[in-house]
Amino acid sequence: MESDFLAKKQENVELNETIVKLKEELNEAKSQVVVTGLTFESNIEVEKRKAEEEIATLQKLVHETIEESSSSKSFHNTEIERLRLIIHELYTEIGELKKQQQYSPHHNNQEHSLAPSNVLNVLTKGIVKKLGADSFSSQDSLDDSLKKYEDPEVLRSLVEPLEDQIKALKEKLRYTDEQLQKCRECGHNDPSSYKVDNLETATITSQTEKELRCDMCQNYETQLVNEQKKHKELSAKAAAAEKAVERHKEELLKEIGFRKEMEEKWNEKREELKHQVAELMSSTKCAEQDLKELHQMLNQSRTEFRSSLLKLTKDRERIHEEIKKLQLENDNLVGKYTLHSQELQSQAINLPNTVEELHELILKNNQELIIAKIGKENAEANVNNLQSNILLLNNQISNEQHERESLENNLMQEINVLKDHNIQLERELKMFTSNQGRISELEGQIKELLNSKKQLVDLNSELKSRVSALQQELDISETVQKDFVLLSQSLQVQLEKIRASDLQVRWQHEEDIDSCPLCHSSFSNARKKQHCRHCGQIFCQHCLTREVKSGPSMRASKVCDVCHTLLVQTSAPYFSEAPPPT
Repeated sequence: MESDFLAKKQENVELNETIVKLKEELNEAKSQVVVTGLTFESNIEVEKRKAEEEIATLQKLVHETIEESSSSKSFHNTEIERLRLIIHELYTEIGELKKQQQYSPHHNNQEHSLAPSNVLNVLTKGIVKKLGADSFSSQDSLDDSLKKYEDPEVLRSLVEPLEDQIKALKEKLRYTDEQLQKCRECGHNDPSSYKVDNLETATITSQTEKELRCDMCQNYETQLVNEQKKHKELSAKAAAAEKAVERHKEELLKEIGFRKEMEEKWNEKREELKHQVAELMSSTKCAEQDLKELHQMLNQSRTEFRSSLLKLTKDRERIHEEIKKLQLENDNLVGKYTLHSQELQSQAINLPNTVEELHELILKNNQELIIAKIGKENAEANVNNLQSNILLLNNQISNEQHERESLENNLMQEINVLKDHNIQLERELKMFTSNQGRISELEGQIKELLNSKKQLVDLNSELKSRVSALQQELDISETVQKDFVLLSQSLQVQLEKIRASDLQVRWQHEEDIDSCPLCHSSFSNARKKQHCRHCGQIFCQHCLTREVKSGPSMRASKVCDVCHTLLVQTSAPYFSEAPPPT
């Protein structure tokens, strides 16, 4: 019996060791899962921040280009309207000049003024008046207006229609000049001896024509000189505009190179994120394999524990059967001895005749009586030992059942938590892949950037709330682990005390104890010493509050918490409400 009990005890110790190892492995797996989750969340936050920054820069560039294109378009439209008005006014002025040529009495004096150079002077003067001094005042004003257009295509579209309109005006002026010359030939007027050199030089050949020149001719010459200067300024402005176009071409090439670099960086980041996703998938697979192994180990430990419980129940039944057998044997022995005593009483007393025979008879009866007493004492000792063993086994079985149930519940809770966490990781991986796909389509989906930004902000807040929840769970698990450590320490101390109590006198003397072993407060007149009626230890009044009824009169006796849990099997353990003090 003792060997079986020791073997069962050793099996229980081994089971407890395996349970502790499983707990350690489970805690390690939880910590690894938490660490991987935190690193994954931090990587997601970093990538999201980078994506938001790049999105903001792209948005700024897009808004700037849109604003510049809108401003250039509005300016271009206004300039076109102004030029159309100027052309219309030029048409009206040409018509008026034709009328003056037909109905003027001083035709000979106005011949010189109606030359192509003079007509061109008048037209350029009108153009200057209509355009205003703001657009042709200086080189700086043109540069300032050209700096507004960052896109060289817009500048080209602005310059080309102006050149076409200037060519059209030149052709119309030539046509009017030809018509005027035809009119002079038809009127038999003397041809003028003026030479025109493309709006640049107009010289007078004869001295008589100088005397006949009127004040209007002098004014026209000054206007011609001014128009030549303005023509040079316009050519310089056109050269500056061409330089600006070249500069904007270079900037456009730089912008194209920058965009290519950004695309390459995006592709590199995309590859890096793909590798990270693959690593996370592998880590999740490893975590799933660890969970499967833990499930298998848990099932194995459960089956082993059940088998050990079955063995213990079988041993218990066997011990009950042995006790019954011993009880029957004891009853048989008592019945035999009673029958034998009755027979002896009924028998006639036949004493021997000699003293020696009488002595032999007395010795024989004494020897039989001693043998019967020894058998009775051995039977009672066996019965007591078996009863104590049964009680211990019952207590151990109940404790092991409670521990097994609590361990199973804890392990199932932890497994459920790990499953939930794994599901969350998979969801986050799906979200991460979807966000990566969105990032790859950002260049073509500028209108959807605001919605995606809101989604990223919401996801960031959810991740922060999850991190805080995980931190709270971690704090709770740490406190629970600390409570388990305190509980194991206190149970170890109580176990050592119970083991040591079998080797010494249990009843403690009041002179030997100075403080309560639970609250560690020193005794005084207000705080008196009281003994536990079961283990004999001394406690204070506040710590010794449990009572157990015992004896034939069911008298209430004060006992400590440990003895209360040992004596009252239906009560909850003393460490179920709070961790015991160490």
